[in-house]
Amino acid sequence: MERMKNENPDRLSSLSDDLIVSILSHLPVKEVAQTCILSKRWQNLWSMVPSLCFDIHNWDGNCEKFTDFAGKFLLKRDEATETRIFRIFCQGFKHASDKFLPVYSKASKWITYAVKHNVKILELSFCGACTLHFPDCLFTCKALEALKLDLLTFNFSNLKPSTIHLPRLRNLNLDHIDFFYDNLEKVLLGCPNLQDLSMENCGLKMFEFSCHSVKRLRIVGPYTSNIETISISAPCLEILVLKCYMDSWIILKDMPKVTQATLCINSPNNKREYKCHLFRSLSGVKSLDISSLCWEEMLKGEMQKCPTFQFHSLKFLSLHWIGSDPSGCRLDTWSAFIKHCPNLENHSVAPLEKPCEEFPFATIIKGR
Repeated sequence: MERMKNENPDRLSSLSDDLIVSILSHLPVKEVAQTCILSKRWQNLWSMVPSLCFDIHNWDGNCEKFTDFAGKFLLKRDEATETRIFRIFCQGFKHASDKFLPVYSKASKWITYAVKHNVKILELSFCGACTLHFPDCLFTCKALEALKLDLLTFNFSNLKPSTIHLPRLRNLNLDHIDFFYDNLEKVLLGCPNLQDLSMENCGLKMFEFSCHSVKRLRIVGPYTSNIETISISAPCLEILVLKCYMDSWIILKDMPKVTQATLCINSPNNKREYKCHLFRSLSGVKSLDISSLCWEEMLKGEMQKCPTFQFHSLKFLSLHWIGSDPSGCRLDTWSAFIKHCPNLENHSVAPLEKPCEEFPFATIIKGR
């Protein structure tokens, strides 16, 4: 028996408390809490974990059990432990808007808890959150560095925060949120050190907005709802990823520092009228990737708007089109476009296997 103990030592228990807590930070909170039964030493280690992930899928969508567990977990947690990462996931279930009402009623309290414990990375994902209320302290959190809000069918105007001041926020990821008029502008003005901004499937129902400090901007699938023109200004921008429809009337301006750009411009309902205005502000770009279902209309439209423009800094250029047969792709427009790139070193033309294929972009919310 003594020999068997020597051959199978408890290596996990030989680790320091700090290292064990670090390992637990990579587990869902439900599994973290279960470790308290392992031994006396483990009874309180769970309460010192700085990274918390509450995912309703771990309770099979049972809101009552989920809210009961979350409330008790936070109540018994070590008050001296800061909350570095705080995540709540309540998505992925059909007809969930009414089902999640018990969660929405508690969410404000949980968010307040995270803010009071100096949360640095906050990620909130809710479905049909029309009744969701965020506490004002969320928008004045001095410790917050990264924020992700994925709120299906949510109007930001419903929040009405009295003040927005997030002095340390560097990464902002917004999904499925409607912004009207100056809502978005107020958010960006309240984040003076913002560097990474990602917006996916957001309603941009305003005429213009500015990202004064942003260095990396990603806009995917915006919808504009009868707004004729949206002008985007980003004087410090270095990397741009823009995926939209030709009828969005998106105009880029004041982007002298952009060195890398990915443009995916598609046409809804077979419309062929090109309305964007992109190239003039990208004259200093060094790497340009164009992907489009209607790339010929895009290039022709841009060249008609700026017939004398020149990409003097452009070194790398690539075009992706839908399909695998290049015989159906007229390259005379492509050849005409290349003449505007006098210092080009490398260019390629290739099919895009997936119409909505993602391109590399800086991670907005880093992992645990």
